[in-house]
Amino acid sequence: MVRSMMKFSFAALVAASSFGTLACKSSGTEPQPAGEPRYQIVRPDEKPTEQSGLPVDKQSEIQLVLQQREPSTAKCYTDVLNEKQDRKFQGQVTVVIHFEKSGAASDVKVITSTLKSPEVESCLVEKIKGFEFPVLEKPGDMHYSYVFRPAY
Repeated sequence: MVRSMMKFSFAALVAASSFGTLACKSSGTEPQPAGEPRYQIVRPDEKPTEQSGLPVDKQSEIQLVLQQREPSTAKCYTDVLNEKQDRKFQGQVTVVIHFEKSGAASDVKVITSTLKSPEVESCLVEKIKGFEFPVLEKPGDMHYSYVFRPAY
């Protein structure tokens, strides 16, 4: 009798989990361990659109490369900032990058700059040309903006 009840309970458990009746649910009200922050992920309502022939997934990969390389591009700015030693020396530089199918940044141009520093802008262009980007199905362009501010 006990053995047949165990078989029945196991069969019921398997059947219930197959139909999704046994599921773990988190209400979000459980206490967090001390010192661990709570995070909320907010997703934008709109999906990014393809720009200038680059698929959205490749745009994301390229942005990731540019973000990972920000310490080297920031050096272009900090070198000039250290010479000037002026907290007012800050601004935004927007570039347009043309990518070949190989992923090479064959052309990089500054399209807007509030920084007004040819030295920083030319350094930035040369750094970006040296980065390795993902291989693409076809060539395309992408805009990217850098915001430079002194840390002190």
